[in-house]
Amino acid sequence: MTILSRYILKEHIAPFLFAFFTITFLLIIDYVPKIIDHVIDKDLSFAVVFELIALNLAWMLALSVPMSVLVATLMAFGRLTSDFEITAMKASGVNLLRVLVPVLIAGGVISGLMIEFNDRVLPDLNKKARLLWGDISVMRPTLVFKSGVFISDIPGYLVLIDRIDHSTSRVEGVRITETKDKFKPRIVVAEYGYLKMTDGGRNMQFTLYNGEVHSLDTKEPDNYRKVDFQEQIINIAGTSSELVRTDSDYRTDREMPISQMKQQVTQAENAIAPFQEKISTQLSTSFAGLFSDSFVGDSGEAVSDSVALAAVRQQASALNQQVERTARQIEAQERVKNKYMIEIYKKYSIPTASLAFILIGAPLGVMSKRGGMAMAIGISIVMFVIYWAFLIGGEDLADRGIVSPFWAMWGANILLGTVGLYLLYVVVTEKPVFSFFRTIGG
Repeated sequence: MTILSRYILKEHIAPFLFAFFTITFLLIIDYVPKIIDHVIDKDLSFAVVFELIALNLAWMLALSVPMSVLVATLMAFGRLTSDFEITAMKASGVNLLRVLVPVLIAGGVISGLMIEFNDRVLPDLNKKARLLWGDISVMRPTLVFKSGVFISDIPGYLVLIDRIDHSTSRVEGVRITETKDKFKPRIVVAEYGYLKMTDGGRNMQFTLYNGEVHSLDTKEPDNYRKVDFQEQIINIAGTSSELVRTDSDYRTDREMPISQMKQQVTQAENAIAPFQEKISTQLSTSFAGLFSDSFVGDSGEAVSDSVALAAVRQQASALNQQVERTARQIEAQERVKNKYMIEIYKKYSIPTASLAFILIGAPLGVMSKRGGMAMAIGISIVMFVIYWAFLIGGEDLADRGIVSPFWAMWGANILLGTVGLYLLYVVVTEKPVFSFFRTIGG
């Protein structure tokens, strides 16, 4: 490595580290308020809260690294230009493209490392974060029952008690609404009863007397039922105030490595082929019958034109319904395929954005000259907004089948890279920004 290359890379290290820690810190600060309401009043240790933040730090790093590359490139080339070092290099016969080569190589190394990180490390940490988040969600803070106050801390239940004797655990005027199935709620009303915690406080048990059970069906109101009881025991699970760790083999698309997602894509493609063959068979069979020489009735005699036309319409209607059902099944598999293809391309496109940011950041840094840190941050924010707008919008369009997953995830990189190459052309040739378009226009 030449002295010039080492010097150029050295100029990028401090801005990169500054941007990396600053952006990561801002992402953490933005994330913390989202978990405060989730963990408050659950008596979690600082270690658990820190673990939750640390696990979510993985996806933050996947975003902050490409952003930091852009800030570092803008600041480094902006300083080199403002101190006339770029001018001195040009006077010595060193082309700007030669100066950019070591930066692009370093950006390629960073992109490769981040692709490995996104494929091998990020999925497992995303899974652990989801499981921990779910375990915290099912925790219930220590339930405090008050007379005449609704208790809504228990998932799927709404409890109201008129009077409570905390010394004997006797409850009077009990109303328990079970809403696990929103279309079929169940309401239990009892004159009195007793409450106790079971399984070490993990579950709650009501022993109720002299009451009624009302079963509703919002879709079919006629199915309403009312049952009287003398004694009824109701167990309510999920009232634990302790964190119980769970595990699961299930993984979402963002928790799978690339190899596993490719398997899902292959399964979807294999599922589509039989449906396409089914449509082809349905159409060929139906058309063969429609274009036969004559229609005959049960007696074997030819039927009239009106009867034949009615038969054709009936067959066409049945065929249309069959084809539509099969087409919906194909669309469902296509959505599954696109979902995983989007995540596969995303694992490559976001890390590779570092190269696109270098291509556009270097000429912008040279053109901004003495803008310094404020200019670099301002330009970076604009670039980030453009990039994420294309990425998020592209993902939505791909989910709806409007654009392909490839263009949805790579479109922003290609756009910024193309603009960056044009700006490099402008800077290297020292021509006005729009001179190329004026030349084309004649």
